[in-house]
Amino acid sequence: MSRRKLYKISAQDTSIYDMIVSELQKNPELAADYDMSTIEISVKKKIIPHIQDIDKAIDNLKRYMMVNKEFLQVFNGEAMVLKKDIARMLKISRPTLNKWIKDGFITPVKSKTISSIEIFPPDIILEQLINQKNRK
Repeated sequence: MSRRKLYKISAQDTSIYDMIVSELQKNPELAADYDMSTIEISVKKKIIPHIQDIDKAIDNLKRYMMVNKEFLQVFNGEAMVLKKDIARMLKISRPTLNKWIKDGFITPVKSKTISSIEIFPPDIILEQLINQKNRK
């Protein structure tokens, strides 16, 4: 992954430079040992999260559901697909799945049968991925 673009300006070039210096000088260590003329302000470009190859993930899940539908564990009418299982179905790593969840691409569902676990029903996950693809 490439580095985010970084934009820097000298604090001296701003109208609030004196306020910044006075605020920093309240800290005795900074006031004594640091050159306030070197203060810089930096801003990093935003990173917009996306799934790099969403079509491949969708195809992998569709294929798995077609071929292995009868092997999915169903308990009280609920597909009990855990995080490790959906990662295997999508052919992605667990850290990648965790990132997709954190970024809001995939949302687990609370199990109605066992309230303490989150499950990943393949049909709901497929719908979420297709919706994500259509947002692009």
